[in-house]
This record gives sequence, C-alpha cells and structure tokens, in this order.
Amino acid sequence: MKPSAVGLMLILALCSVGHAVDRYATPATLNSRLGAAGPGDRVILAPGTYGHLWLSGKNGTANNLIQVIAQDPDNRPVVLNPGSEGWQIYDCTYMLFDGIVMQGATEEGFHLQHTGMTHHIIMRNCDVTMPAGAGNTDNWKSDQTTDTLFYNCRATTSGDCGFDHMAARDTLIMRSYMTDNGNSGIHAKNGSYNFGFYRNVHVNSGERSLQFGGNGTYCRDQAAMGNVLIGSPYSAVYTTARYCDFAYNTVVDPTSAVMRFLNENSGGGVTTAYNSFTNNLVRYTCSTWAAGSYTEPATTTFADNFWSQTPSLPAPETGTVVGNPQLDGEYRPGNPDAKNYGAHAPGMEEAFQTWRAAHGNAFAWAWSYAVVFDPDAEAGGTYTVYKHGSIGGSVQLNGAGSYAGKNPNADLPNYNQNVISAYSWDLDGDNVFGDATGAAPAVTYAQLVGYGRGAAGSYQIELAITAQTDYGDMKDWDMAELVVAEAPEGDADCNGAVDGGDYTLWADHYNQPGDWSEGDFSDDGFVDGGDYTLWADNYGFGGTPVPAPAALWLLAVAAAPALARRRRR
Repeated sequence: MKPSAVGLMLILALCSVGHAVDRYATPATLNSRLGAAGPGDRVILAPGTYGHLWLSGKNGTANNLIQVIAQDPDNRPVVLNPGSEGWQIYDCTYMLFDGIVMQGATEEGFHLQHTGMTHHIIMRNCDVTMPAGAGNTDNWKSDQTTDTLFYNCRATTSGDCGFDHMAARDTLIMRSYMTDNGNSGIHAKNGSYNFGFYRNVHVNSGERSLQFGGNGTYCRDQAAMGNVLIGSPYSAVYTTARYCDFAYNTVVDPTSAVMRFLNENSGGGVTTAYNSFTNNLVRYTCSTWAAGSYTEPATTTFADNFWSQTPSLPAPETGTVVGNPQLDGEYRPGNPDAKNYGAHAPGMEEAFQTWRAAHGNAFAWAWSYAVVFDPDAEAGGTYTVYKHGSIGGSVQLNGAGSYAGKNPNADLPNYNQNVISAYSWDLDGDNVFGDATGAAPAVTYAQLVGYGRGAAGSYQIELAITAQTDYGDMKDWDMAELVVAEAPEGDADCNGAVDGGDYTLWADHYNQPGDWSEGDFSDDGFVDGGDYTLWADNYGFGGTPVPAPAALWLLAVAAAPALARRRRR
C-alpha cells in the first residue's frame, strides 16, 4: 500500500532541505550534540563504539522530528556493553533513531520510558543483541509510551522479550525480525491496547512466539497480521487478553501447540476471552491448543484457516480447509488451495486496514510513516488474453505502479534513495518467479500455454519486487487476475476488439486457405465472404464504435479492387 497524500507530506518534511542543522557526533561528543539538537535537526553518528546514554526531555515537533542516525549504513555506530541499560529515552517526543546497533546490555537495550511523556518515537533499521543466556532482559522495553513505530528492526538473543511493552498504546511493529528470545518475540502487556504486529518474522522467538497481553491488567485490541512464525513451543498466545486478532499469519512447525490461552492475574479477574484466530495458514504436527486457568477458549472465533492436518479446536470453526500447503523457502504456499491464507494472502493488506478502521484508525501516526518507508508491489490487472483454438493474442502486464519506499536521509553522502532493482513475475502459480521480468513485460498466449494456462478461465499471477535500500534488499509481492477468454468472432488478431485491423487481415487473405488469424472466422479452412459477414456482424465488439451500414458498405467497396486482383492471379 503506497503512502497517502498526508503520508507524503510527512516524509517530505523529513526529506526536505528543511533539516534545521546537521550535527555530526562521535562517541566523545554525542551528549553535547544531542543537548544542542532542536526540532528538525539530525544528529549524525560517526562509526565507532558508543556507551550508555540517558536522554531526557528532548522534544521535536509533529512536523520536525529530531533524528539520531548512523553516518554510514555500511559502518554503523555500535553501542557496546553499555551496562544494565543501553540507551534510556526518557520524556522524549517526536524523535527518530535510525541505523544504530546495540550489543551486550544486561537488562534492556533501548528503554523508552515514563508515564505518558515519551511518545511519537520511531525506531528504524536498529539492531539489538543481548548476551546469550541472560535472565530477564529485553531488546526493546517500552513503559507507558504512545505512538511508536518499530520498523525493520532486529531483536536477537534476549532472556525475556524482543519487544516488551507495558501499559502502552498506539504502537506498530512492522517488518522486524526476532530470534532466540527467551520468553517471547513480542509481548504487549499490562493494559496495552491499539497495537499492530505486521509483516514480521519470528524464528524460534521464545517460548511464546507472539503474545497478546500479559501480567495482571487485561489487554485488548491488538492485531497480528502478515507475520511468519517459525518454530517456538507456542505460536500465538493470548494472555489476560480480550478482543485480540491473530489473522493472515503463516505458522510453521511450533513444537508444543499452535496457540495457548493463559491468564496471569492470579486472582482471576477478567478472563482471557473473545479473541480470534482467522485466515491463517498453519503447518504443524503438535497439539492445536492448550489453556490455563481463568480462560475461556470456547469464546474464540475460528474461521477460514488452512491447516496441514485436521485441527481439534475449543470452539467450532467455519471455512476449515485441510491440505499440504507446499511451502517454499520463503514460506509462501505452492498449493493453489492455500494461496488465500496466511501472511502472503492477497487479502491480507486490506484486512489490516479494515481492522485499523474498525479500531478508530489505530496507531495512525506510526502507520503514516511506515507506509512511506515500506516498499509496495502493485501487479495491476485484471489482464485479459484472447484466444481461439491454439491461436491467441498477448497482453502487457504493468507493475509500474510499484513503490520502492522512501529513504528520508538520501541527501546524505553515504546514503541512496530506494530503488526497485528487480520486477519478477510468476505466471503459473508455482512460486518460481522469473517467468517474465521487468515492470511491463508483454506475455503471449503461447507463453501461457507453455505454463499450463491455455484453457479459458481465470488465473492468479504474481509480481515480486526487490527494493534496494541502504540496509539491505526488501521484497514485496502482489497478485493480479489474468483471464484467458475466447476471442469474439471477427477478432483475427485476438486483441479483444473486432475492428479495422481484423478486416485488413481478412482482406489480405481473401479467397485463400487460411486460419483464424488470417480471417477464417468460420473455421472451415478458407477465407471467404461468409467470414466477412461474421466480422461485419461483430464489428465494434471491444469498444470500437459500431459503424453505420453505409460505412460497412464503403469498406467492402474499397476492398473490391484488391479482392478482384487476387481472384485474377
């Protein structure tokens, strides 16, 4: 989904020449440069090893964020062994942190904190690795924050959580990667609400790969969509949570159960209930679900999931589909019956926007930036190829509406603007791209026959784009409909329109043996006046204005000398 006009205005504010001051910082000068920074400034970090940072009371504005960014994305600043806390961001607003690597903090890596006073924060392209085997450690910790975005970040090797949020709201975690986390990859607890977990990848990201809620105060209105969750004992965990939606995710090989229902309020209180599990693709051999005390799994809505084996669920499911999804190396389904389920389903993006709209345009500020950063494939369509027998036309695909995403710092010497480096099409639905390449390739009916799509009908084709960014390549996919249709009588060139071009083909082959492409519309092997009648009867099909009878008579008169010459040969 490409950015709206409002989103473009926001990013233009970041990308414009209106950066108030660029303040270059080294490990020795970081504190002073940050202290002097005001709205619109960029604090640009030189390569090197940085230590603990306590940043308090630093405020940008809605239209002028303060940015703290790496000077060189290929030689990033590293916060190394900073002690118990890495960087503590306290009572700060309207800031963006980009390209920072953190390693070795023993409790929290980045810690965003204070009661409602830290808000409108973006973490982008930041990587946090905690010490292996550490105890209650979090890569990111957010306490009572609002309006935060974590985009293309990595959370590796934490004792507790990759992203741990307490009493927070209006937060979006998107395109991020979690692995080797102790308890969970994502954990939004203690009353957190209006959260989106979107298009992330979890690889063995803790006992509870993705957890809605937790601790004593119940959480609500959280959505996980477009995520791929690989391994971990439990994939989706609902803990002291209500009205949380796990939809359009791809779950791969959990080891204990696909989902789990818990309540961490020891006195009971509000039960875990009224959540949903829909439109997911699940490959599993373990149990389907497990539950603890003070939970009501039977109130869960189950609908339209694709399972690798028949599930046993705590409540009835509608629209159950069972089969082998035939996942490829990117966990995309090769089975045509599975393509409308899971993280890569064509309906996933729209479903996410529908959820946001139903929840008061949830995390609107974070989304307005994310959609500008994020690449977006647009496959276009619907496309139609016309054919008659083994003869057919062609169609030009159009992926030119695809979007590479914007880099707000492309004006700096070591940065580049995002570009789409590859357009690759899958025409036969086998998840192997490269059947056609380029933004607007022409596809012939003969090619479609070779891909097993020669019969009249509707097919899904898919475009994959690769966006080249300063922090690595990013991919996006989009599906389009391709229709193979019977050509109308008189359409010799199979372009879907019966027009003067078809008349010319008929006239050029009049009174000769021929096939459909030469004007034999009656399929009797000979081009003659009967074929002309079929062409004339259908003239105008496909958008060409239908001529008056006199116009048809003039066409015939104009062709008569040429036809006579052919007969005399």
